[in-house]
Amino acid sequence: ASSASATITQDLPGRLQAYRTAQVRARVEGVIEKRLFKEGSEVEANASLFQIDARSYKAAAEAAQADLAIARQIVKRYKSLLEVKAVSQQEYDQAAGKAKQAEAVSIKAEENLANASVPAAISGHIGRAQVTEGALVGKSEATLLATIEQLDPIYANFTQSGADMLRLRQAVKAGKLKHADAATVQLLLEDGSLYPQTGKIFFTDMAVDPSTGAVSLRAEFPNPQRELLPGMFVRARLMQGVRRDALLVPQRGVMRNPRGEATVMVVGAD
Repeated sequence: ASSASATITQDLPGRLQAYRTAQVRARVEGVIEKRLFKEGSEVEANASLFQIDARSYKAAAEAAQADLAIARQIVKRYKSLLEVKAVSQQEYDQAAGKAKQAEAVSIKAEENLANASVPAAISGHIGRAQVTEGALVGKSEATLLATIEQLDPIYANFTQSGADMLRLRQAVKAGKLKHADAATVQLLLEDGSLYPQTGKIFFTDMAVDPSTGAVSLRAEFPNPQRELLPGMFVRARLMQGVRRDALLVPQRGVMRNPRGEATVMVVGAD
């Protein structure tokens, strides 16, 4: 055995969650003509993901543009006539109002045409398509087409016993322990290996579950290689404190009783 400073750690169970999730939904009604992405690939924000049959929307947009052009010409003509009192103020105001209505219809028609090419709301990993070419989708049902998940960075959600957290704080307050870098957390994967990059805990996201008394914690980890995937079971290793002049002994020589208390048998001269 030897005496040295030792960092007290605790492993807590948890699961991974995507940093951001966006559902791709149809905003206009129509038939899916083509899927424009590869399932399981990375997509960029605003990239077109599906093409909905846009012929009717294109025709409506062109017609709305023509109506708007005519309405604006009438307003322009009425303005010159108003200056010479050839039309009344009321007639001019009516023409201007119709031009405003035509502009609103044109904007809506252009928006419908743009939505026929369904865009990605965020950059990230896109899963399987929920519809196939030829499927009829509609805005009234807001048909789900696919889901995008941002995986870098990625969240790890885990829980800690409220009693454990209280004991830690009391030990630090009593001087038995000093604070460790509590904001840094390591990640143990399902196979027991240690993830090479450390994460940071968001203490602002801490919350106590009134039914269990457990504290919910969230950490953020870099995930550039996409090794971590949402839903994976992990263990978070927290650096809870540093004990000065701790007695270090081989782990195989430590026994624990049913209450979790550690004991060591010492061989004496007798």
